[in-house]
Amino acid sequence: MQQQTTTQNNNNANLRSCAGCCLKISDRFLLHALDRYWHTGCLKCTCCGAQLGELGPSCFSKGGMILCKKDYLRLFGNTGACSACGQSIPASEFVMRAQGNVYHLKCFACSSCHHQLVPGDRFLLVNGSLFCENDHQKLLKANNNTGIRARNKVC
Repeated sequence: MQQQTTTQNNNNANLRSCAGCCLKISDRFLLHALDRYWHTGCLKCTCCGAQLGELGPSCFSKGGMILCKKDYLRLFGNTGACSACGQSIPASEFVMRAQGNVYHLKCFACSSCHHQLVPGDRFLLVNGSLFCENDHQKLLKANNNTGIRARNKVC
């Protein structure tokens, strides 16, 4: 997902060129998306042609296409499967990631006590299973202090 911002075009001496039509942008407002500047009417969804500045503050880019959220979800609707439950994760859903694994928010929880981990919580990932810091300590004692440490923190 890309953020697009509307910027006021105050300085006529340094007019920017539009990435869509290549003309100078002398309009009062312009859009900044994908590290380029656009006339408000030129930043459009590749599929449906909707003016993205009118749809909201974000747009999507994949495979050289600039897309509205609806077309992005239609074309690339899944982010994969949750590492905890195995269910598919829609592209519109927020996720948690740990060491290359992707989780639904509700599934990003301790395997032992089922406490949902949130940003700031310390956890340990052992053989694909998440453990909170408390249960990590219990795991250490049960494993006779083999040196496993809570080295991850939810950010």
